[in-house]
Amino acid sequence: MSAIKNEILAKNEKFLPAQDSKPRMRPHRRQFVVGSKAFRAYEDWQSHQLDASTWVSYCAELRADWVSDADGIEWMLLGLAVETLESQADPLIEIARTASADVPDLYASWAGRWVLIGRSEIHMDASGLLGCFYGTTSNKQMWVSSSSVLLTKILSPNAPPAVVPETLHYEAGISWFPPPYSHFVGISRLLPSQVIELKTGSIRSRSLMPPIDPSLGYDKTLELFKNSLITALKRLPTEENELWLGLTGGIDSRLLFAIAHYAGIKIIPFTRISARMSLGDRLLPPKLAQELGYKHIYLQRQKSNFDRQPLVTEHTGGHVSVGDAEPFIQSVRDHLKGISVGGWCFETGKALFRDLLPDTFDDPKICARQIAQLFGEPVDSVMTQKIRDWLELIQKTPQEHLDWRDRFFIEQRLGGWQSSKEQLYDLTKVERVPIINAARNYALLLGLEESCRINAQYQIDLLSQTAPTLSKYPYNPPNSYFGTLIGFKAIAIQLVSNPIYVYRKFAGKVRWITSRIKLSQDSLYFYRKIVGRLRSKK
Repeated sequence: MSAIKNEILAKNEKFLPAQDSKPRMRPHRRQFVVGSKAFRAYEDWQSHQLDASTWVSYCAELRADWVSDADGIEWMLLGLAVETLESQADPLIEIARTASADVPDLYASWAGRWVLIGRSEIHMDASGLLGCFYGTTSNKQMWVSSSSVLLTKILSPNAPPAVVPETLHYEAGISWFPPPYSHFVGISRLLPSQVIELKTGSIRSRSLMPPIDPSLGYDKTLELFKNSLITALKRLPTEENELWLGLTGGIDSRLLFAIAHYAGIKIIPFTRISARMSLGDRLLPPKLAQELGYKHIYLQRQKSNFDRQPLVTEHTGGHVSVGDAEPFIQSVRDHLKGISVGGWCFETGKALFRDLLPDTFDDPKICARQIAQLFGEPVDSVMTQKIRDWLELIQKTPQEHLDWRDRFFIEQRLGGWQSSKEQLYDLTKVERVPIINAARNYALLLGLEESCRINAQYQIDLLSQTAPTLSKYPYNPPNSYFGTLIGFKAIAIQLVSNPIYVYRKFAGKVRWITSRIKLSQDSLYFYRKIVGRLRSKK
């Protein structure tokens, strides 16, 4: 580790060459619409009729396959679903040899980002990362889409849609529209614990995951989880696609990197350079890659010859904040082609919010206020009310051994916040596949004792099994770990690549503070004056 402290910043770093990002993008890439007739956002969209009352229309760049089950009923699979059980065949093969009523029992072990449609029902992946918005027309016909914007064009073609009067702010307040609500009035978002019945327009509950079994045992659980990830990695369609791994200084992506190496998977580790990144995220990835004999690549901001923010809004319907959209706006991943995996979704197993939110709640109103305070959201805001409504809903549909705080992470942070970010990334060429995102994986992790989850002990133990040499490097070390000189050099590099870095850091801190305190008139005037001066110097 001492070698890292003394290493000259940027020495021997490999960057992919900067390229101009040309405006060849159009909104609604990899999106779909389900309704009573075909719908084409563009002329090259495809449509498939599943039954007499169900048409599925989709972008030609979205994976779409269909197959009849053992009873002759047709099912359609959108997105990429990867089987994580070695004993099971790929999803379409399993559907073909399974009775209709039993098909929904197959997908607990499917990882990825997908939607399954059949028997007039719509089922989502484990955390709804391929999201589903839904609403009814004036004649009571149910329509569903991964795009809230496309849905507004169907439900209110002759009038601008009404919106919830809230603007999302990066890391300030509740920075997503809490499902089952959306940014648009009259359009709802399906929760991961729900299924849509298309003919009746009704919503029914489903279990978020298979039964959680705390008695399974630590070693057995780790072995099953490791094998699940290995199987998923091996089954990714990489014959004609490069496989990329986003690598940081944390343990999540490092563990996935270790498992890929352990399984002999050919993978390309990369790190996205940003003004917000820590020194650990900046310096550790190339050392980790070198330890296992891989070439590491940095991705940096590229020149773009058009303003991407309007495209973000038109594609996501205002469901992603400007800060969360920054990697796309800066064209960082534009040149990547193939499939990208990473450590996102590992947080599900980390027993989050344990010291910050109560173990149980009786009053959704009080609990919603506690969540609002945790995120710096006004306790009387629209967002807080939406969280309260969700809390009232989950009170009616509990699952044994499933802590409500873990459910909050799955249904709100993943199903609301992360899902919208994934929709934004649909605009890029690379296909992001969350291979941890399988209901069975979540059940395995949540069956572990919390003491092993809070401190990431299970991840540390898996790392020592798969790539012990990576354990000698710290996880998310503070910037002070690397020394003052390297810290100054890192800031200098950030200033060169992003001249308004300091302004953004300062403005972000101010937003964070002001979201948590009620400013007096004098302090508000002072704050506005400072920000106004900073803006005039941009």
